[in-house]
Amino acid sequence: MVKSLTADETKSSVKRPRSTSRSTRVPVHFAVHKPGCHFESCCGVCNLFPGVLLIAFSQVLVGSILLTIVLTHGKQYDDMHQTPHTQFMSLATGSMLSGVIGAGVLLIIVALTENCRAMLIYLLVATMVWMGMVSLAFAKIGRACVRFKDAPKIKDEQHRLANLACVSGLFTFLGAVVYFFSFVVVFSFYHFRYVRRAILLHEAECQ
Repeated sequence: MVKSLTADETKSSVKRPRSTSRSTRVPVHFAVHKPGCHFESCCGVCNLFPGVLLIAFSQVLVGSILLTIVLTHGKQYDDMHQTPHTQFMSLATGSMLSGVIGAGVLLIIVALTENCRAMLIYLLVATMVWMGMVSLAFAKIGRACVRFKDAPKIKDEQHRLANLACVSGLFTFLGAVVYFFSFVVVFSFYHFRYVRRAILLHEAECQ
Protein backbone atom coordinates (compact mmCIF):
# COMPACT_ATOMS: atom_id res chain seq x y z
CA MET A 1 0.00 0.00 0.00
CA VAL A 2 2.82 2.39 0.84
CA LYS A 3 4.51 1.70 -2.50
CA SER A 4 1.29 2.31 -4.40
CA LEU A 5 0.70 5.61 -2.57
CA THR A 6 4.21 6.85 -3.30
CA ALA A 7 3.87 5.81 -6.94
CA ASP A 8 0.59 7.72 -7.26
CA GLU A 9 2.18 10.80 -5.67
CA THR A 10 5.13 10.73 -8.09
CA LYS A 11 2.79 10.33 -11.08
CA SER A 12 0.64 13.25 -9.94
CA SER A 13 3.74 15.40 -9.37
CA VAL A 14 4.94 14.61 -12.89
CA LYS A 15 1.57 15.37 -14.46
CA ARG A 16 1.10 18.75 -12.75
CA PRO A 17 3.79 20.74 -14.63
CA ARG A 18 2.56 19.27 -17.90
CA SER A 19 -0.94 20.61 -17.30
CA THR A 20 0.41 24.05 -16.38
CA SER A 21 2.61 24.11 -19.47
CA ARG A 22 -0.41 23.35 -21.63
CA SER A 23 -2.47 26.10 -20.05
CA THR A 24 0.17 28.84 -20.59
CA ARG A 25 0.17 30.48 -23.99
CA VAL A 26 3.55 30.64 -25.71
CA PRO A 27 4.33 34.00 -27.43
CA VAL A 28 4.66 34.13 -31.20
CA HIS A 29 8.32 35.09 -30.83
CA PHE A 30 9.23 31.52 -29.82
CA ALA A 31 8.63 30.39 -33.39
CA VAL A 32 12.06 31.89 -34.20
CA HIS A 33 13.52 32.18 -30.69
CA LYS A 34 15.56 29.08 -29.86
CA PRO A 35 14.73 27.75 -26.38
CA GLY A 36 17.57 28.09 -23.91
CA CYS A 37 19.56 30.76 -25.74
CA HIS A 38 20.03 34.30 -24.50
CA PHE A 39 17.74 37.14 -25.50
CA GLU A 40 20.50 39.37 -26.85
CA SER A 41 21.85 36.77 -29.29
CA CYS A 42 18.85 34.66 -30.23
CA CYS A 43 17.92 36.26 -33.55
CA GLY A 44 18.45 39.36 -35.67
CA VAL A 45 15.12 40.95 -34.80
CA CYS A 46 16.11 41.37 -31.15
CA ASN A 47 19.19 43.43 -32.15
CA LEU A 48 17.46 45.96 -34.40
CA PHE A 49 17.63 48.92 -32.02
CA PRO A 50 20.44 50.72 -33.94
CA GLY A 51 18.48 50.07 -37.12
CA VAL A 52 15.37 51.65 -35.62
CA LEU A 53 17.34 54.78 -34.69
CA LEU A 54 18.85 54.87 -38.18
CA ILE A 55 15.37 54.65 -39.72
CA ALA A 56 14.11 57.46 -37.49
CA PHE A 57 16.99 59.83 -38.28
CA SER A 58 16.81 58.96 -41.98
CA GLN A 59 13.11 59.84 -42.07
CA VAL A 60 13.78 63.22 -40.45
CA LEU A 61 16.78 63.99 -42.67
CA VAL A 62 15.32 62.89 -46.02
CA GLY A 63 11.93 64.41 -45.23
CA SER A 64 13.51 67.75 -44.29
CA ILE A 65 15.61 67.88 -47.48
CA LEU A 66 12.69 67.03 -49.77
CA LEU A 67 10.35 69.41 -47.96
CA THR A 68 12.88 72.23 -48.37
CA ILE A 69 13.11 71.49 -52.10
CA VAL A 70 9.32 71.49 -52.49
CA LEU A 71 8.98 74.75 -50.55
CA THR A 72 11.69 76.53 -52.53
CA HIS A 73 10.56 75.19 -55.93
CA GLY A 74 6.82 74.93 -55.31
CA LYS A 75 5.81 76.87 -58.42
CA GLN A 76 7.92 74.74 -60.77
CA TYR A 77 6.62 71.61 -59.05
CA ASP A 78 3.01 72.62 -59.66
CA ASP A 79 3.79 73.59 -63.26
CA MET A 80 5.27 70.15 -63.79
CA HIS A 81 2.07 68.49 -62.54
CA GLN A 82 -0.19 71.10 -64.20
CA THR A 83 -1.64 72.32 -60.88
CA PRO A 84 -0.36 75.93 -60.74
CA HIS A 85 -3.71 77.46 -59.81
CA THR A 86 -4.77 75.02 -57.09
CA GLN A 87 -1.20 74.21 -55.93
CA PHE A 88 -2.57 70.77 -55.09
CA MET A 89 0.58 68.74 -55.72
CA SER A 90 2.89 71.01 -53.76
CA LEU A 91 0.48 71.19 -50.83
CA ALA A 92 -0.16 67.43 -50.83
CA THR A 93 3.53 66.59 -51.14
CA GLY A 94 4.45 69.09 -48.43
CA SER A 95 1.83 67.66 -46.09
CA MET A 96 3.06 64.13 -46.74
CA LEU A 97 6.68 65.09 -46.13
CA SER A 98 5.70 66.91 -42.95
CA GLY A 99 4.03 63.70 -41.80
CA VAL A 100 7.21 61.75 -42.55
CA ILE A 101 9.26 64.21 -40.48
CA GLY A 102 6.76 64.13 -37.62
CA ALA A 103 6.68 60.33 -37.63
CA GLY A 104 10.50 60.25 -37.59
CA VAL A 105 10.66 62.61 -34.61
CA LEU A 106 8.03 60.53 -32.82
CA LEU A 107 10.01 57.37 -33.54
CA ILE A 108 13.12 58.94 -32.00
CA ILE A 109 11.10 59.74 -28.87
CA VAL A 110 9.75 56.18 -28.78
CA ALA A 111 13.22 54.66 -29.22
CA LEU A 112 14.74 56.78 -26.44
CA THR A 113 11.89 56.61 -23.92
CA GLU A 114 10.28 53.23 -24.81
CA ASN A 115 6.85 54.67 -24.11
CA CYS A 116 4.13 52.25 -25.13
CA ARG A 117 1.51 54.94 -25.79
CA ALA A 118 3.92 56.93 -27.93
CA MET A 119 4.67 53.77 -29.90
CA LEU A 120 0.96 53.22 -30.60
CA ILE A 121 0.64 56.84 -31.73
CA TYR A 122 3.65 56.37 -34.00
CA LEU A 123 2.14 53.25 -35.56
CA LEU A 124 -1.09 55.13 -36.25
CA VAL A 125 0.70 58.17 -37.70
CA ALA A 126 3.05 56.02 -39.80
CA THR A 127 0.11 54.06 -41.22
CA MET A 128 -1.67 57.27 -42.21
CA VAL A 129 1.52 58.66 -43.77
CA TRP A 130 2.07 55.48 -45.77
CA MET A 131 -1.50 55.51 -47.07
CA GLY A 132 -1.05 59.17 -48.04
CA MET A 133 2.16 58.36 -49.90
CA VAL A 134 0.52 55.55 -51.86
CA SER A 135 -2.50 57.70 -52.74
CA LEU A 136 -0.28 60.59 -53.82
CA ALA A 137 1.89 58.29 -55.94
CA PHE A 138 -1.14 56.86 -57.78
CA ALA A 139 -2.52 60.39 -58.28
CA LYS A 140 0.77 61.55 -59.84
CA ILE A 141 1.13 58.47 -62.04
CA GLY A 142 -2.54 58.64 -63.10
CA ARG A 143 -2.30 62.30 -64.14
CA ALA A 144 0.92 61.61 -66.04
CA CYS A 145 -0.65 58.67 -67.89
CA VAL A 146 -3.60 60.85 -68.95
CA ARG A 147 -1.17 63.43 -70.31
CA PHE A 148 0.72 60.78 -72.28
CA LYS A 149 -2.46 60.01 -74.25
CA ASP A 150 -2.13 63.43 -75.85
CA ALA A 151 1.61 63.05 -76.45
CA PRO A 152 1.47 63.62 -80.26
CA LYS A 153 -0.48 66.88 -79.75
CA ILE A 154 1.69 68.54 -77.11
CA LYS A 155 4.95 70.41 -77.51
CA ASP A 156 8.40 69.16 -76.58
CA GLU A 157 8.56 71.21 -73.38
CA GLN A 158 5.20 69.90 -72.20
CA HIS A 159 6.28 66.37 -73.07
CA ARG A 160 9.38 66.81 -70.94
CA LEU A 161 7.27 68.05 -68.04
CA ALA A 162 4.99 65.04 -68.46
CA ASN A 163 8.02 62.76 -68.25
CA LEU A 164 9.20 64.51 -65.11
CA ALA A 165 5.72 64.20 -63.57
CA CYS A 166 5.69 60.46 -64.28
CA VAL A 167 9.17 60.06 -62.78
CA SER A 168 8.03 62.01 -59.71
CA GLY A 169 5.10 59.62 -59.29
CA LEU A 170 7.33 56.58 -59.66
CA PHE A 171 9.78 57.91 -57.07
CA THR A 172 6.90 58.64 -54.71
CA PHE A 173 5.71 55.05 -55.10
CA LEU A 174 9.25 53.78 -54.50
CA GLY A 175 9.40 55.93 -51.36
CA ALA A 176 6.12 54.37 -50.21
CA VAL A 177 7.62 50.88 -50.66
CA VAL A 178 10.75 51.81 -48.68
CA TYR A 179 8.62 53.45 -45.99
CA PHE A 180 6.48 50.32 -45.70
CA PHE A 181 9.61 48.18 -45.29
CA SER A 182 10.91 50.48 -42.53
CA PHE A 183 7.48 50.37 -40.86
CA VAL A 184 7.56 46.56 -40.85
CA VAL A 185 11.05 46.60 -39.31
CA VAL A 186 10.00 48.98 -36.53
CA PHE A 187 6.78 47.09 -35.86
CA SER A 188 8.60 43.75 -35.70
CA PHE A 189 11.23 45.13 -33.33
CA TYR A 190 8.72 46.56 -30.86
CA HIS A 191 6.46 43.52 -31.12
CA PHE A 192 9.32 41.34 -29.93
CA ARG A 193 10.54 44.00 -27.51
CA TYR A 194 7.35 43.99 -25.47
CA VAL A 195 7.34 40.22 -25.03
CA ARG A 196 10.81 40.42 -23.48
CA ARG A 197 9.47 39.62 -20.02
CA ALA A 198 7.86 36.45 -21.32
CA ILE A 199 11.08 35.51 -23.10
CA LEU A 200 13.17 35.99 -19.97
CA LEU A 201 10.70 33.92 -17.96
CA HIS A 202 10.89 31.22 -20.61
CA GLU A 203 14.69 31.22 -20.46
CA ALA A 204 14.57 30.95 -16.66
CA GLU A 205 12.34 27.90 -16.98
CA CYS A 206 14.68 26.35 -19.53
CA GLN A 207 17.65 26.84 -17.22
